[in-house]
Amino acid sequence: MRIKPQQYVFYCLYLPHSHRYSWQSPYPAALEDSTKATVWFMHHIHQYNVDANRIAIIGDSAGGNLAAAVTQRLTFNKEFADLPTLKFNALLYPGLQAFDFLTPSFQQHGAKPSSIATKEFITFCYSYYVIGNDGLKEAFYYNTHTSPEAKSIYSKFLSHDMIPQKFKQNGYEPPKNKTYGNEEIYRNIEKILVHPDAAPLLREDLKGLPSTYIVTVEQDPLRDDGIIYRQRLKDAGVSVTWKHYEKGIHGMFQLFIDPFSIEAGKQSVQDLIEYANYQFYGK
Repeated sequence: MRIKPQQYVFYCLYLPHSHRYSWQSPYPAALEDSTKATVWFMHHIHQYNVDANRIAIIGDSAGGNLAAAVTQRLTFNKEFADLPTLKFNALLYPGLQAFDFLTPSFQQHGAKPSSIATKEFITFCYSYYVIGNDGLKEAFYYNTHTSPEAKSIYSKFLSHDMIPQKFKQNGYEPPKNKTYGNEEIYRNIEKILVHPDAAPLLREDLKGLPSTYIVTVEQDPLRDDGIIYRQRLKDAGVSVTWKHYEKGIHGMFQLFIDPFSIEAGKQSVQDLIEYANYQFYGK
């Protein structure tokens, strides 16, 4: 089916699901709920007349983290080997790690009051996700929650060199001191902080993941998570389509219906539908 301008519907079954929230139940509750819902659906696709060759997982913002983590689980965990292979994974301005809060985009856009996703809000949410309260918010905010040794180990997965130079022109200072941190905090959260289930960007080997569609927006502290993941997927031989919206905002995917629409929101929905149609139907 050819998508026409302002047409936002194509033939699919959209299956949303509910999961426990971090202020009720911290990690891994939301991920376990998301995995169980996905696996149940894939075991019962015949009830919904769904083609097993046309299944995708999509998530935005924190949901992008869950979508990436579930996709990785289904791809790499042997217990899911009998499930249908995903056609693609779509991540819309995702947050994919809580290790580095000094990326260029966090430095450039983290304090802008016009954004619904400020650094203060994101670190607050990550604190709840990891420990169920805001006790780590300050350490996350000032990036003092890791150790020098951990930085040396995981910097290869988060290197700012993977971010195109044009995104580092203004408002960015490369971290010079890598000897700071808090060993006690890091020891207490290490098993969560660097686990791919909580930080999909930190998985060492990404080879074998399905085609991935990544959306980033300029005015967003999470921008660089998507950009770095895109580069790491490319390096692993995964097919990646990356859409960056200079005038987009975090959350714009919900802003495509008048009178509450913005042009970037409309365009982002249109672009994803066209990508999905191509992946599902070759059109």
